[in-house]
Amino acid sequence: MNLLRSLVPPALRPVARRARAVLRGLAPVHHAGPFPPADLRAAVRPVRALPPLEAGRAFEVALSVTNHSPRAVGPNGPCPVGVRLAWRSYAGEPVAAADGFAPLPRPLWPGEELARRFTFPAPAALGDYRATFALAQKGGPDFEPVGPPAVLDLAVSHPLDGGFNYHDIYGRADLNRDFWTASGPPSRAEFERLAPVKLQLLTDRGLTPDGRILDVGCGTGLLATAAERFLSDRGAYFGTDLAPEAVAFCKGRYRRPNFRFAVNGMTTVPVRGERFDAITFFSVFTHTYPDETALLLAEAARLLAPGGFVFADAFTSPLVQRHAGSRYAVEVNREALLRLAGLSGLTAERVVDSPWNGPARREFFAFRRG
Repeated sequence: MNLLRSLVPPALRPVARRARAVLRGLAPVHHAGPFPPADLRAAVRPVRALPPLEAGRAFEVALSVTNHSPRAVGPNGPCPVGVRLAWRSYAGEPVAAADGFAPLPRPLWPGEELARRFTFPAPAALGDYRATFALAQKGGPDFEPVGPPAVLDLAVSHPLDGGFNYHDIYGRADLNRDFWTASGPPSRAEFERLAPVKLQLLTDRGLTPDGRILDVGCGTGLLATAAERFLSDRGAYFGTDLAPEAVAFCKGRYRRPNFRFAVNGMTTVPVRGERFDAITFFSVFTHTYPDETALLLAEAARLLAPGGFVFADAFTSPLVQRHAGSRYAVEVNREALLRLAGLSGLTAERVVDSPWNGPARREFFAFRRG
């Protein structure tokens, strides 16, 4: 091939290349069945890194593909050739996400390089993934890679990034007409049903009617509703929330003298000189990022009475290296979460869990001093 190219005068080489392209376009490249695996070689190279992907949505990746095989390959026939995408976890373990396949846009001849954008679906589950791209035949073998494997570390985030604002939820709510939806339950009946369920999780850990509760993220009083019926006059309830509207509503609704409410910061709790037997973060760590969660756990450790416990839920996923998602729903690596608790001197007991999204779970933990 190099000898033939040397016989063409330099001035005529662009014309020769165009003529070759025309002839190749007329030549059929049709794959009716799988190739034998011998002599199938190709180089695939990512052209640039990608920003976080949106879960379940299609994305484009720019790839350079070079055919090092002695045969032409293309997208036509029952067994087309294209780029296969294989998903693995950040640790290299198999995942439930289906592999992707994108056919070549045109035939690729021996020694020819093609630079194009290929489209694949992102996994539905949030996480930190390792994506490997290789030339392959649909229904046939993968090509042996020439050079380093084409691997990209890709973060898959939540499709509702930026669409959740806690202050806006309370700013738009009419709490005199509907106080339950802002706290999560879709109906007043569900609000009333969940109130004793939350309290039971605490009494099972040893909370008594004389206990002192700090409810961080109290909302419109889901736990306060149950605590109002449960606590004795020697007990105490202190609810805090980011939304001033929620705090104002609770002050007007729960009027027992041993009930108090205040606005807290994102990572601070406005309490000094007191200790609590039960400190709760219901549906709080599901919306905070790890650094914020660590600071809130430190606040809890500061305010925890001897023998007391911290109760919290979080979305955990084996696909997440540290965290993924947005304020709408933050998924974390469980071991990383437990290490953050350990930095505050707390050890964790998993109490209960339930399905969340794909391999992610909603886990409830009781934290105590180690």
